[in-house]
Amino acid sequence: RSVTATKMRRPLSPTLAKLAEKEVNETPDRIQQDIIILRVWIRQQPHLRARTDVDFLIAFLRRCRYSLEETKRRIDRYFTHYNLFPEIMNNRCVTQRLLDINRMGIHVIPSRPVSPEGPRVIISQFRNIDPKKSNPREAFKLVFIMLELLALECDNASISGLIWVVDARDVTMEQMMQYDPFLLKKAFALVDQCMPLKFVEIHMINMRKEGQTIFNFVTKFLPSKLPFKVSPDVKCFEFLIICKICQFVVHKKSEDLYQHLPREAMTIEYGGTNGYQAEAIDHWRQKLQDYKDYLAKDAQYGTNEKLRVGLASAWANGELDGMSGSFRKLELD
Repeated sequence: RSVTATKMRRPLSPTLAKLAEKEVNETPDRIQQDIIILRVWIRQQPHLRARTDVDFLIAFLRRCRYSLEETKRRIDRYFTHYNLFPEIMNNRCVTQRLLDINRMGIHVIPSRPVSPEGPRVIISQFRNIDPKKSNPREAFKLVFIMLELLALECDNASISGLIWVVDARDVTMEQMMQYDPFLLKKAFALVDQCMPLKFVEIHMINMRKEGQTIFNFVTKFLPSKLPFKVSPDVKCFEFLIICKICQFVVHKKSEDLYQHLPREAMTIEYGGTNGYQAEAIDHWRQKLQDYKDYLAKDAQYGTNEKLRVGLASAWANGELDGMSGSFRKLELD
């Protein structure tokens, strides 16, 4: 491959480049070499059919702080999930149905990051899922597509990470019961062990007392290896994801969110200044259409475990089946 085929498409601002060096060990001199190494390694794996796009590989390198061995493992796990999680990772073509799910506004990504060097925000509004007209698998499929495209295009996301805001307002148990336990376990495993992006903060807003049942239901399926500590004020939680601390904060009302985030990060509907949700939804409708050909090629990727050389993947051997969750209980005044 030519040298130009290994160069980043977008130059980083000086401040973001400095942050990338500090946070993810990125140095411009080694990017090309590392991409070549990964491409050669992928070609040499008989079981692995993986993307080798520059931005795709850079996102994984950043997620692994430029550890080549960890990057290889994460890429392998990601494409192993094409087989393990087919309901989410297969058939990701841009159809009218996918665009309809996007239009529901279940997942909204505002246009700007928290700050010029800060993380990106994703807002999830699960009350927008109509149990009679849609199912959680469609919402999961959409959000994992959005996260992959964000990893390809947004340097803030791949360097500074993501902040996930979950709005619990008006979410019913009928809606939450649509999420079967194994679906949630696989989704958490995909985020924790496979995705090229990291979550640095998770905020659950509009959590009323009656919402604690929903919170307990969801956190039951966090992998048990993740320590989960409750602070004395019963509002702030922390759990360890890989080697990073992710802050998990529960808020009774959305206004409390701005003790942690600037208003510039959230959409106008939440009292912020980061555009209207309708604008963000329309932006992602166009982006999905722009990536129609990219996503149509998904069928050529994945793993063939019969061809894997050496030890079989623990994921493919059913390690995921045994991943247990521990019940964490939240009590709100």
